[in-house]
Amino acid sequence: MILFLQSLTIAAVTLTFGAHAQNAFSGAVGFGAIATGGNSGTTYHVTNLNDSGTGSFRDAVSASNRNIVFDVGGYIVLNSAVSLSSSITINGQTAPGDGIGIMAGEVSASGKSNIIIRNLRMRQGNLDSDTGKSAFNMGSASNVILDHCSFAYGQWDTVDAVGAVNITVSNSIIAFPIGQQFGAHVETGPSTFYGNLWVSAHNRQPLSKDDTQFINNVVYNYQAAYTSGNTAGYFSHDIINNYFIAGPSTTSASDAYYQMAADQSVYATGNYLDSNKDGVLNGAASNTVGSSTVLSNPWAGTSLGLATLTAAQAVTAVFDNAGASPRDEVDAFAVSTAQSLGTSGKIYTNQASTGLSNGGYGTLTG
Repeated sequence: MILFLQSLTIAAVTLTFGAHAQNAFSGAVGFGAIATGGNSGTTYHVTNLNDSGTGSFRDAVSASNRNIVFDVGGYIVLNSAVSLSSSITINGQTAPGDGIGIMAGEVSASGKSNIIIRNLRMRQGNLDSDTGKSAFNMGSASNVILDHCSFAYGQWDTVDAVGAVNITVSNSIIAFPIGQQFGAHVETGPSTFYGNLWVSAHNRQPLSKDDTQFINNVVYNYQAAYTSGNTAGYFSHDIINNYFIAGPSTTSASDAYYQMAADQSVYATGNYLDSNKDGVLNGAASNTVGSSTVLSNPWAGTSLGLATLTAAQAVTAVFDNAGASPRDEVDAFAVSTAQSLGTSGKIYTNQASTGLSNGGYGTLTG
């Protein structure tokens, strides 16, 4: 309870879209913004793209209290899942060239705490033979913020956060899950999803079995988008100023809200649904969330302060800014797919079907 109240107090200074001071970094928002990372520890330079050994990413994250920077750009191809330590900061924005990416395996923060990750591309794909793993796993983790990251080709989930406490996923792209074709699964919480672009998933965008802030997101070409499911739990959801846009894979546009039962409490305002797939952003207000109990005020005191953009403004901001920087081939494809506003997109079973270079993973030049 103390930690929960602390997160609310710290997040209360939110004033503008992606621009305010928190513990994690300037501009951090939401419940994960209390993460301290490894900013006060030793700076570790990743000097090669090897799977392991001195100077590798795996070696960099093997010890706590590290502030990790990259002297190289390109893809790190994993031979097995890589496990992070607690109290680390991963600064993907320091990588030269097209930036840094992790492919062919899971990045795991399972059971760890105080982790900050920025501008990192995590793309599992079916080069990972373990179909029970995800692109990023933070199961039972606490105090985690993922900002301006890019997730793609997750097999189990794209982002798995079962049992996670105090997490934020912000300004990121969550696209093209394969396998189960799921976006994100969150349990325990609280969690914040802010300013993200979700593209072409079957479901779980996200699956929220927790108290959630879902603000200024864009969800495109969904079969089911915001989901609570048969949780057997009572949770509260602040769903504010998001835009749901149907695509070729959307069979029922009303499944923008899915399995929202009467045991869930929802504050929904400013959300829009564009259901006609005509290539024009011309949706209508959509704030009736299943049979859930309607809240007259947000459950989280910081939610209205975060929602500085209308749903339409969020579309422009997300298309312009979401994902790791600089924007690479995979993210450009995800954004252009969403920018078709209903006329393009499919749900994939493997990354190669995208037709992108490097077997679908895209090319990162360091």
